Amino acid sequence: MTDQRSSAPISHRRRFPLSHDDVPPLPGMPGNSSVTGLAGLLACLIEAARGHIIPAPAAFPGYPSITDAMDDLFAAARDFEVIPTISLADHLWTHATPLHSGAVSSSLRRLRAAGHIGPGFLLLYAADIRSPLLYLPQRQPLRVRDGIEMAGQTSGGPFLALVLCDVAPDGRPQAVKACAIPIYHARRLVPVGSDLDRDVLRALEHLQETLDAYGIDCTIRRVEPFSGQAPSRFTLSLPALGRSIPTIHLAIADETHASHAATGGPTDFIVTAANWRDGTLIRWLEKTLLQS
Repeated sequence: MTDQRSSAPISHRRRFPLSHDDVPPLPGMPGNSSVTGLAGLLACLIEAARGHIIPAPAAFPGYPSITDAMDDLFAAARDFEVIPTISLADHLWTHATPLHSGAVSSSLRRLRAAGHIGPGFLLLYAADIRSPLLYLPQRQPLRVRDGIEMAGQTSGGPFLALVLCDVAPDGRPQAVKACAIPIYHARRLVPVGSDLDRDVLRALEHLQETLDAYGIDCTIRRVEPFSGQAPSRFTLSLPALGRSIPTIHLAIADETHASHAATGGPTDFIVTAANWRDGTLIRWLEKTLLQS
């Protein structure tokens, strides 16, 4: 897995100021939004790495690996600054070993010797979370001192977690706090708000592959920003066809909030657990695509 430190030009970086305890709200979200802190930064990284998009198979043949996905996130981090003039990628690791090996604490001591105060970060794939523990594949669980904030509600993983790290007074490195966002699966880092989101995405990927067999490009995109609380929104784009319906807008909501789901943006169909189970969504998609 690539883990080169960044040398991206400062002028091209996106400023994301960070204090030791907080980061600003996600761009476009109100200051009192629940999508703040590490959750905001993590959501921005996923979007910058285009993790919220499942491209048409013809455009990107083959299936990405988890290494590919994490490399894309690390590359996106080169264009962020949480400390003025310092790229986020210079103090970001995509596996937990550097925390235990001393690489994180050494890097932070060098940073402070140069007159900068700031934390380091781990960006980790987690199979499960039981705060304060992150369960990492084929690794010992990572304990996070102040616990793990969860963005979104699902009955299980996997998750992408951003862990803020610091050096304790005795010089030992420590994972201070973390935020985790549920994702579709290890090789597709699309944020999901529920297990229904994952079910719908599996169906959309199957549709995407079927259309590809007929030479039709279809791109699936999660509409950002991700809050973990608002209804999930996805678009299916078929721009190359010149169709009467080039983009299909879907919202996913539980039955109690379905009536409000259409107010957050363009919505052609609201998916609920009930109309998912009875096949209404699939029938509607087939009809819509045939008529467009």
